[in-house]
Amino acid sequence: MIQEYLCRLPDRLGDLKLPAANHRAVWDDLPQGVREALIRRGEAYLGWHWPVMTCGDYLTFSRTGDRSRYEQKCHPRQQALCALALAECAEHRGRFLDDLIDGIWFVCEESGWQLPAHNSYVRDTTPLPLPDTARPGPDLFACESAANLSLIQVLLGEELEAAAPGLCRRVRREVDARVVAPYLQEHFWWMGNGDEPVNNWTSWCTQNVLLTVFTSGYDQDVKHRVAEQAAYSLDCFLNGYGPDGCCEEGAEYYHHAGITLWGALEVLDQVSGGVFAPLFREEKLRSLAAYIVNVQVDGDYYLNYADCMPKAGLRGVGEYLFGRRTGAPGLCALAAADVSRRESRDLPDSKSLFERLLDALYARELSAPVPPVPPAEDVFYPSTGLWIARDETWYVSLRAGHNGVSHGHCDAGSLIVYRKGRPLLIDVGVETYTAKTFSPERFSIWTMRSDWHNLPTIGGRVQGDGNQYAPAGVKQHRDGNTSVIELELSPAYPGGGFSYTRRVALERGKGLTVTDRYQGGEKAVLSLMFAQRPIWRGGVLETPAGSIRLEGAAEATVEAVPIQDPHLRRCWPDTLYRVLVPVEGELRLEFLP
Repeated sequence: MIQEYLCRLPDRLGDLKLPAANHRAVWDDLPQGVREALIRRGEAYLGWHWPVMTCGDYLTFSRTGDRSRYEQKCHPRQQALCALALAECAEHRGRFLDDLIDGIWFVCEESGWQLPAHNSYVRDTTPLPLPDTARPGPDLFACESAANLSLIQVLLGEELEAAAPGLCRRVRREVDARVVAPYLQEHFWWMGNGDEPVNNWTSWCTQNVLLTVFTSGYDQDVKHRVAEQAAYSLDCFLNGYGPDGCCEEGAEYYHHAGITLWGALEVLDQVSGGVFAPLFREEKLRSLAAYIVNVQVDGDYYLNYADCMPKAGLRGVGEYLFGRRTGAPGLCALAAADVSRRESRDLPDSKSLFERLLDALYARELSAPVPPVPPAEDVFYPSTGLWIARDETWYVSLRAGHNGVSHGHCDAGSLIVYRKGRPLLIDVGVETYTAKTFSPERFSIWTMRSDWHNLPTIGGRVQGDGNQYAPAGVKQHRDGNTSVIELELSPAYPGGGFSYTRRVALERGKGLTVTDRYQGGEKAVLSLMFAQRPIWRGGVLETPAGSIRLEGAAEATVEAVPIQDPHLRRCWPDTLYRVLVPVEGELRLEFLP
């Protein structure tokens, strides 16, 4: 798809055009509130104590599986670099330069830019305890560090050279040795290899390699080789998507998947003089862009299957520009609305200077009124089995895909239900990443298991992990005001020997029902997950968010689930609840309005 355009590349590829700090017309034209926010954010790092990253910090992951000790020092360094650079661009009085120079020096002195959890050369192998300085590994954050340093030199190269002669040459050597040379000389799994599966690493790393090369004055041979490899990698990435553009990794990964794909294509298009522009009119790319609009429930809440949380972050300038490029007014409106909700135009949690820079440069355009867009309609994504239906009261989704997706859980056939924008039946999400999260023990983690989703357990058996564990007989249709999906869950469980069908029907303006039918000799127990404490009263589960009448259930057991993990606590209260309901024959869940 993308490689088809390589034959149209001009002999001479340009550089990405970005406004240096001494081009004052651009920076002085920023809205006053934006300039003040950039300066205020930079001031927080004046005289900042740059975190010291020790050998012990790096070793902690291989010794204990804890990622946070190192990352809580590494990531703030990149956030500080971004803030100081943009503050100096906005003010341009030299006040932030010395702190910025210190930060650049610290980053150049790091033994490895790759995270401890990513310090390997072969996918899904045990990371090495320490980085090999003779063989750098360009992971997500090594590539992002290279892009950040390269962009800083575009913005402030003259000022940095005057203040610290030779520092820019040092940056170029480090960027070349740690990212560009390995990219051209070795193959890393995220670069793609035929039909081998890839994930958001591919678009994310590729975008940052392109930003690095096309802002750093590389010769035409390097530029063309990088453009060709990038096109191949991005095609491998797109091959993992169905024609419907559904992101199997979920809403929280969309920003690092779909939006970095847009960023990579944007760089290729600009430096080639518009060669890749027709790609943005391709239906697959347009569907990929619009995906995030369909999985937004209400406000901050998004569908959160796989390793996602329900509050998947605010949309921003990347989504706005992707929507503009692909003709997706709903995406533009969502992004503009989210930008207007932020207290500051700065992105305090972003480690990407590219993202922060675009946010500032398009601030005026993003603040313009955007026409309202009609609500998204019901949708079914055949490539992943994701089904969504909604009306003024209910937003209901079911995942009818297999259990072998990237970052996935054992949750084939699980439900998520919101009532008037509030979570009723939930997907818990994922705890803070550790070594166990991406190990052979992954599916022993409770949040990954089907008995902690809205699914049955059959004779103590839970769903299996892998592509072979998938529901069968999936049928979905919309008839007038009613949307329905039906499926057989038994193939998602090892062993078989039973039948468990599920039918979900939303009749707009009338109600939502779920009908489960079980046939088998083993005991079947349905798990239902709640964010608020349900009370079992006369066949009804009552919660502050809504109530469910259970027809065919003689009893229900409510279990409290204490939540201490900080990642889960970002979205959920200190206690969640699991309800266990024995299923004999037919069980009907009627969601009360």
